[in-house]
Amino acid sequence: MGKLLAAVLVACFANVAVAKGPNDVCAKDRETLCGTVERGEGRVLKCMMDNKDKLSADCKAKFEKMKDHAAEMKDACHEDHEKFCANVSMGKGRKMKCMMEHKDELSADCKAQMENMKDAHKKMRKGK
Repeated sequence: MGKLLAAVLVACFANVAVAKGPNDVCAKDRETLCGTVERGEGRVLKCMMDNKDKLSADCKAKFEKMKDHAAEMKDACHEDHEKFCANVSMGKGRKMKCMMEHKDELSADCKAQMENMKDAHKKMRKGK
């Protein structure tokens, strides 16, 4: 898996794994499957991914939607990632931070996908 795709997937799925709100379709799954997992360093996300076959249909659909967003972003941003961030180490959001630091230099397609991802994150946080 490409480094950018991995970074995008972590960023997207982390929101699904820890998002809270009145419409959080993954809340019950998270509590049932991962309620005893210590938060931080992607542990809840890992637990959710390890139990993906046990997730409710709505939660699986949310994961799939974010996976689609991540794939679209990878396609649109691959060249930009290689140009600006290929040598940035994975982890702690460093890849995404690098991309954001170069946002004014990114291709139009990549900028659009970054905005789409930002909008999707906002919706996730609101539980939509």
